[in-house]
Amino acid sequence: MSVLPGDFDLDQVLQEAEAAERRQEWCEAACIYQELVGTADAPAPLLLRAANALWLSDQPEEALELYRRASLLQPDSPAPFMGLGNSLRDLNRFEAADRAFRASRQRGDGPALACNHAALLIGLESYDEAYALAERRFELPGMAPGPEGGVAAVVASAPVLHVRTEQGLGDGLQYLRWIPPLLEQATARGQSVVLEVEPSLVALLRRGLAWLPQPPEVRARPATGGDDPDGDGSGGDGTEPAPARDLVSLLSLPAALGGAPCPQPPGPDGRGTYLRGLAPAMPADGWGRPPRVGLTWASGRKLADGFTRREYRKRTLPAVALVRLVEGLVAQGWEPVLLQQGEDREMAEPVAPLFGDAIPQDGDFLATAGVLASTDLLITVDTAMAHLAGAMGHPAWVLLPFSADPRWLRQRQDSPWYPSLRLFRQGEDRDWLPVVAAVLQAAAAFRAAAAG
Repeated sequence: MSVLPGDFDLDQVLQEAEAAERRQEWCEAACIYQELVGTADAPAPLLLRAANALWLSDQPEEALELYRRASLLQPDSPAPFMGLGNSLRDLNRFEAADRAFRASRQRGDGPALACNHAALLIGLESYDEAYALAERRFELPGMAPGPEGGVAAVVASAPVLHVRTEQGLGDGLQYLRWIPPLLEQATARGQSVVLEVEPSLVALLRRGLAWLPQPPEVRARPATGGDDPDGDGSGGDGTEPAPARDLVSLLSLPAALGGAPCPQPPGPDGRGTYLRGLAPAMPADGWGRPPRVGLTWASGRKLADGFTRREYRKRTLPAVALVRLVEGLVAQGWEPVLLQQGEDREMAEPVAPLFGDAIPQDGDFLATAGVLASTDLLITVDTAMAHLAGAMGHPAWVLLPFSADPRWLRQRQDSPWYPSLRLFRQGEDRDWLPVVAAVLQAAAAFRAAAAG
């Protein structure tokens, strides 16, 4: 229990904490709040603010204790129980998190809470309940309303069905697996399908989905907000915007079609690939070349809010771990290939001369897929590159933080979503160096097995 000085100015300290929150400095905010909640009579609203700051600074154990204290003071409020669910999920205690989310929803079932619960249910492999619940996201502020009559009704009736990506590039690549079964049904009903995606994905999907008997028309999705020069939803390229009645989100297809996590049968190679025809005709350097390993070490740099900032930091390798990984691979005889996009490419500067190849800074996903296909193995953190490799059926090792996204389940080294992936996980110490050591040991075994 902390003892606050007699001249302590509560308002001033709260202003300091709020200023830290506005700067997205959640560790600093958590430290300030912890000085205020050390007393037994701390009020529930202050406990919740302190717990939220701890959770956003990736300290779920400490946050859990404060959420519990708040739940005793506000037993009828959904907020403490939602915090309990989030913290328990980050501690990989999924069953307890499920109970906390259900308790919270009994007290006030808002859309943000429903979406958090849906993500957790995917980790429990309760797919039907998860995807039905995830449709509540259309109630969130800033989201376009969901399709009238529900996504299943639109999928079944639209003469030209427009399917649009939503959220991150990785989510789009993951949920493309529902396009083949959707097209099969659409063809039987005489429908056509238009797939609207981010511009960087257009060329990739036109090539990668061309194997389908009647592939979708792939086009760049309309711009929104400040990116829409004409203000008509067309993106300024003359493309007619889709009628709202014929538009569904790609992420809503599981709710309409079911079959998670793999609605389509495995591809001809047995690896469940749904992006095909992307491999080069022959190894980039011909026979006798050293084995090539692609590397991606940083997650998407989304820093606009506390949650995405936290996810970026916990999923991204620190520089010391990256250097050790690259140097260790080179010592084993691998040729590293740089597959990192964006500002975080600069992290590799200390070992830049060790890379034998790299994707271009401004290349799209088709160009990236071509370089990826020329490698023998991809080593990546949890970002869109992992989903690209999985969709291609390319061998890839994914390095996961201790509190990984529930889609990767728990403790497993494989993924039911992507048969070609192998998972390496942080321990409870949240240290990346033991993960790198395990990867290097596996890389040596991989090389030995390939050599025969």
